[in-house]
Amino acid sequence: MGGGAGVDPWKRDAAGVDPWKRAGPERPGAAGARSENVTEIVEARKPGRPRSTECDEQILRAAMEEYAENGFDGMSVDAVAARAGVSKATIYRRYPSKLELVAASIFGLAEAAAPKPDTGSLRGDLQASLHNLSQLVADPVLGQCIRTMVPDGIRNPELGQVHEHFVRHRRAGTIAALERAIARGELRAGLDVELAADVIAGPLFYRHLVSHMPIDDDYVDGVIDVFVAAYGS
Repeated sequence: MGGGAGVDPWKRDAAGVDPWKRAGPERPGAAGARSENVTEIVEARKPGRPRSTECDEQILRAAMEEYAENGFDGMSVDAVAARAGVSKATIYRRYPSKLELVAASIFGLAEAAAPKPDTGSLRGDLQASLHNLSQLVADPVLGQCIRTMVPDGIRNPELGQVHEHFVRHRRAGTIAALERAIARGELRAGLDVELAADVIAGPLFYRHLVSHMPIDDDYVDGVIDVFVAAYGS
């Protein structure tokens, strides 16, 4: 880390600017989170690497809540630390940049609700997956994070890459379910599974992001009925 001994790299500068709000995604003295390092950041923060201590969970939940309320540019380490009840030093020891913290919170907390259904039937897998998605977007924190990530990802290319990785990560379970259904003969051979995945999830995201109409169980079941009727073998 740069700076002399005893220097707090998170200390506000002479103008009173929080380091996380300065130009660029980097924490002072850190290696940074430039676009070429986004894949490395995401891979390091994906589930599977054990960091599930109580302190980590408090930090990630606080970061998710702060992000949902204020967006990427508006969130600060001070606010996250206050929500989590930890020091700033505790946060930046674990997450050297704001991008890493947001990536970790998105992959860590949302993964807890990410299904990997393998019920033995297409309809069973779709019910598990889509009802889970409807609960995720209905969550006041996770649902708002999804809404916020769309414009933030356009304004911030690095955050956009994190969002892209997150979508791929969740989408992989749907693709796998579709491929199993093709192998069982429930879906027609040669089906474009990427397009089919769009057709499955698209109606829910349209209601969540655009029309803001309710996504209840009857609506989810109706989407599944239409999909199976259109693409079933």
